[in-house]
Amino acid sequence: MATFVLVHGSWLGGWAWERVAPVLRASGHTVLCPSLAPAAPGVGLSTHIAEVVALIDRHDLTNVVLVGHSYGGMVIAGAGYVRSHRIRQLVYLDAYLPLPGQSAFDLQPVLRDACDAAAALRPAREAWLIPPFGFEAMGLTPDDLKWVAARARPLSRATHEEPLPGSAPGHPRLPTTYIRFGASPFFADAANTALRRGARVLTIEDAAHLAPITDHERLCAALGWTS
Repeated sequence: MATFVLVHGSWLGGWAWERVAPVLRASGHTVLCPSLAPAAPGVGLSTHIAEVVALIDRHDLTNVVLVGHSYGGMVIAGAGYVRSHRIRQLVYLDAYLPLPGQSAFDLQPVLRDACDAAAALRPAREAWLIPPFGFEAMGLTPDDLKWVAARARPLSRATHEEPLPGSAPGHPRLPTTYIRFGASPFFADAANTALRRGARVLTIEDAAHLAPITDHERLCAALGWTS
């Protein structure tokens, strides 16, 4: 059985795995679903990487399957550099697949533009915040859209502007699986990049970007293959 650490995407929290975690636990796996630090001055990508590293250390986890959804891909990439000896595999779910020196905005400039437009609607003193937006295009049912919107929270712009820190010399290359959600338009390029880099690439056909909520059973089956 595996130890899964599930890292959520932008504007979400550990609650986004509420349908996934019980299924994995019922199969005998250990599952941790941290909520990353909420928006605040000084909170950025490095903050979230440090939180995941601290979680792994605090629980003395080994042979971890570290899973990142969407923005969570940035976080697991950084944690993978820092605690490679404790991680069995990195699993990216319709997620960013960065190299050191790249930020989320570097990988998706169109997102920077959308965030700028959303920020323009907020007071100037809140320019460092990115409010939740775009859930209507992520395949949610009306009930799930209401559920997500009620829990979503702004994030610090630095999370997407801060580049992924560099890896240490001699850093081992971790086994990597990229799971693409077939109905999501957001990360098709990342899946192709993963394939070029030698990662195993799986596709859940017709799954939308928020598959942890909308298609959790097929997602759990795919995660089971990675363990």
